[in-house]
Amino acid sequence: MSDALTLDRLCVSAGKRNLLQDAHLAFPDGKITVLVGGSGAGKSVLLRVLAGILPRHGDAIQWSGDLQWRGEPIDSESMPRTGIVFQQFALFDELSPTANVQFAIDHRANRDDAPQHNASDWLEFLGVPASTPVAALSGGQKQRLAIARTLASAPEIILYDEPTSGLDAATGKRVAELIRETQTRFGRTSIVVTHDYETLLPIADEVLLFDSAAQTIRRIDRSEWPNVAEQMEAVALSPSQLNEAGSEQATGPLAMLRRGAERFLDSTGRSLVAAARLPWDARPVVPRMKWAGRFLAHYLRLVGGPSAWVYLIIAGLIAGFTTTYFTLRFLPFRLYTQPLLIDELLSSIGFALYRILVPVLATVLIAARCGAAVAADVGVKQYGGQVDAFRTLGIRAPAYLLIPILAAFLIATPILEWIAFTASHWISRVTFNFSHPEIGVHFWQQHFFRAITPDTTGGSIITWWKGWDWVLAKNLLCGFGTAAIGYHQGITPKHSAGDVSHCITATVLWTTLYVLVVHFVVALLEF
Repeated sequence: MSDALTLDRLCVSAGKRNLLQDAHLAFPDGKITVLVGGSGAGKSVLLRVLAGILPRHGDAIQWSGDLQWRGEPIDSESMPRTGIVFQQFALFDELSPTANVQFAIDHRANRDDAPQHNASDWLEFLGVPASTPVAALSGGQKQRLAIARTLASAPEIILYDEPTSGLDAATGKRVAELIRETQTRFGRTSIVVTHDYETLLPIADEVLLFDSAAQTIRRIDRSEWPNVAEQMEAVALSPSQLNEAGSEQATGPLAMLRRGAERFLDSTGRSLVAAARLPWDARPVVPRMKWAGRFLAHYLRLVGGPSAWVYLIIAGLIAGFTTTYFTLRFLPFRLYTQPLLIDELLSSIGFALYRILVPVLATVLIAARCGAAVAADVGVKQYGGQVDAFRTLGIRAPAYLLIPILAAFLIATPILEWIAFTASHWISRVTFNFSHPEIGVHFWQQHFFRAITPDTTGGSIITWWKGWDWVLAKNLLCGFGTAAIGYHQGITPKHSAGDVSHCITATVLWTTLYVLVVHFVVALLEF
């Protein structure tokens, strides 16, 4: 029996902890290999190494070793196409089941050849309902859809990450049978990473044990499979690692201050690197324009959908009403001064709402609401494995995340701000007409727009409101920065739901601060 993938002298470390030291792995071609080991041994890290989505010299994980594919040496950049069935499925909830599978078909390594099956066929083979939204699928159906999407990408190796985790015994058995049925029907080399040996050993052709104590991986003879449990040892930390972990959890004031400073410096460093990479990451190069358009539509709905219109309309109504009502209501010596100044007051109110108040209010609210929504969306994709799913399909995450997000904000921010201003001058007119019925709405119309309406005596066919370029510049700068900050906060590694929550909070803070700085700097140049 020939081997499909072999790794020699494999060394893997996570921080200061060695997971593997000079290990040898061999995975037989067209068979199911089950890799077992205790929780925390590093099985999922190894799976990502095999998938080619972990760089050799990453920030948290480093690895080295010699790789061969069917006897031919390869490097980590030219590994055979692998597909992962993630523990959390990593499905795109905003796409239908059919679109999830079609996405994989359209991003096969070799698109010159016709696909083996279409999306509908894959769903039928795996028994996935095409008309049910992804979020409404059962756990078993999501598992089948994840397998269908993986197979549709035409991988040469399929990796299963803890496929029975969190399932009851009966459901876990059905998942194991599905993996065996899939391998038998489609003949893919399959690697199953699990600690649930009781459920998955019956479908295995080969069994490898992740020996964390010896920092190696060894093959288990079939005769010893019934005794695998006795060979699986709990992951133990060395005394130095225990001391390091204990010091990290110290609760004294100095320890807390040190950890806070380290997190701040680490976050600042990542932010500076992200800012330096932004021009490169944001270059408008996408694998498939059709899917770039789909993600753009998704983020346009998220950033500038109907709920955002309502949000900005209410903000505009509040700004227009308070500015008009309280300016006219509490004018000093109103009985004497208002008849003399009312036309200038209306002109000033229109100017202030158009050039200052509504742009500031609208972009701050857009930064807080839309920036947080984007950070949550990208953060969930990072935490749920969808970003890793991109990588297994050979896709740069910025291509379908950062670029559509930037485009959505650049399109939606000026529109949303204009909606807010329209609401503000509408309520200003209503407020004036209600409080000064004897003057009438025509007087308001004549003077409210006076300071921002261009002089048309020159006979120009196309006229722009005064200061439109400054307003547009502020909108675009605020939208661009909010998009970049929201994406950066969301795309940073997420290890828990708390990390997603933290990235949302950080996005609200930094986008709001950024928008206020933009308005301050532009105001110095504008006026």
